[in-house]
Amino acid sequence: MAETPVIAPLTGHAEFDSLIAKFASEIETDEAETIRQKIWDKFGTHGAVFISDMASFSSTSRKLGVCHFLKLIHRARQIIGPVITANNGALLKCEADNCYAFFEKTDDAIQASFDVNAALFESNDKLGLAERISLSVGIDYGRLLLIGDIEFFGDPVNTASKLGEDLATRDVTLITERAVEQSDFSVPKLAERMVARISEIEIEYIRLPMTEIARNR
Repeated sequence: MAETPVIAPLTGHAEFDSLIAKFASEIETDEAETIRQKIWDKFGTHGAVFISDMASFSSTSRKLGVCHFLKLIHRARQIIGPVITANNGALLKCEADNCYAFFEKTDDAIQASFDVNAALFESNDKLGLAERISLSVGIDYGRLLLIGDIEFFGDPVNTASKLGEDLATRDVTLITERAVEQSDFSVPKLAERMVARISEIEIEYIRLPMTEIARNR
């Protein structure tokens, strides 16, 4: 007889996972709504989401091997982590070549993107082509569920992920218009205002080429 597989909790945060489990099993609408509200009361907040993705994952792994790319991931994390912290952010997790961070202020998230890219450019200038690291970054702002310092969920998380992983190219940061509206950031002339439609969702965002901006800050 096959053993029943153990289902891992969503986050490892006992209270949050317990509330989600109760919400998932609740049939009565009123009680489900009470639990939903309790989740938002306990874990809901507003803030900026920063999600980075390393460029050329597939091509680099195929050409130079996965161990080489894992080495680059390790080096990238050593650079990204301290920059996030220095800009008042919380690096919640890194999965494969992606890093996920939360900031209370959009300005700090934007500055972190500039600083990370500037640090990478400085490092890359000393290395051969095969050792260089390039990022794409997505930033959004909005209401979300922040579970301690380990995880977050919500529309800005989904949107920043779409921008950083799907739409942004190497050495580019994409910031939603709604995130910029929550900041004191002055959009430079070389930035492009763009609109994308993904999964029936329209995203208005600004494209910032880091090669031009980060080097001059």
